[in-house]
Amino acid sequence: MGFLSWFRQNPQEEESSGSQLDLFGNSQNLPERRRVDGATVNKNFNRTIKEKGGTGNVHRDSTEALTEEVMGCGTEALYEQTEAKSGDRSTLPERAQEALMTGEIVASHDLKDKDISGTRSQKNEQIVDSVRDSGRKVRKWFPW
Repeated sequence: MGFLSWFRQNPQEEESSGSQLDLFGNSQNLPERRRVDGATVNKNFNRTIKEKGGTGNVHRDSTEALTEEVMGCGTEALYEQTEAKSGDRSTLPERAQEALMTGEIVASHDLKDKDISGTRSQKNEQIVDSVRDSGRKVRKWFPW
């Protein structure tokens, strides 16, 4: 099944963002959609971690694990050595942003497919391990 088949079979939450005239001058509602950007991807990544029972520092630890695997360095080194503003991903080089977004997308999908269970610390460890595995997968897609 391709995207279009999936799209037709899965109702979307749509709100009208206005209307457009068709060729015959009739008004038709347009679905409201947002452009997916790095902030949206990161928010979804963090939401998935939370849904899987992640608590405490697991968001930070997952981001660090993903950065280490995808970029080959820690977050602090990445920001310092690229002269980016700490904590502001939009100031990273575009290729770095692209790689981290890809990593978060893959990690989110992989986490959704995983059975995460156990104590709080066990769940956090399983989440970070899954994110690290996703990062290893993604790094192969980039030239570094």
